[in-house]
Amino acid sequence: MPSTANASPSASAAPRRVRLRSPKLTYDLELLKAMSDETRQMILQFLCTPGAGEMKAFSVTEIAENFQLTASTVSHHLQMLKRAQLVTVRRDGKERLYSLQFDYLRKAVQHFADALQTIEVAVQKNAAMRNEAVIDDQDA
Repeated sequence: MPSTANASPSASAAPRRVRLRSPKLTYDLELLKAMSDETRQMILQFLCTPGAGEMKAFSVTEIAENFQLTASTVSHHLQMLKRAQLVTVRRDGKERLYSLQFDYLRKAVQHFADALQTIEVAVQKNAAMRNEAVIDDQDA
């Protein structure tokens, strides 16, 4: 590291820049968008109803009746949840049955928790560096 003994006072006052060596943070906008809507949150909670050892699958009609919504409205919300990979669909005769993709949801939540942890560490390091700079300025 270069010595700052001969540096000008203005150069020593400049803030130090720290390069984060953590993985690049990426955000799945479809997932955030899907989970931001209150109706979709209620549908996800409804899909959490356990079946025979696994998440039970429900038709659009069953979901619509539970929330007193039209089948069209429920279908729209389910398509957004499907695009975000939060639900899967399978055919049973003429019906489409939707179920929660719990493993994907768990991984996505863990991803966001990891991202928040990375940000928290960076904020703490930044605060510590600012405190060091204040102490250095007071000692000078």
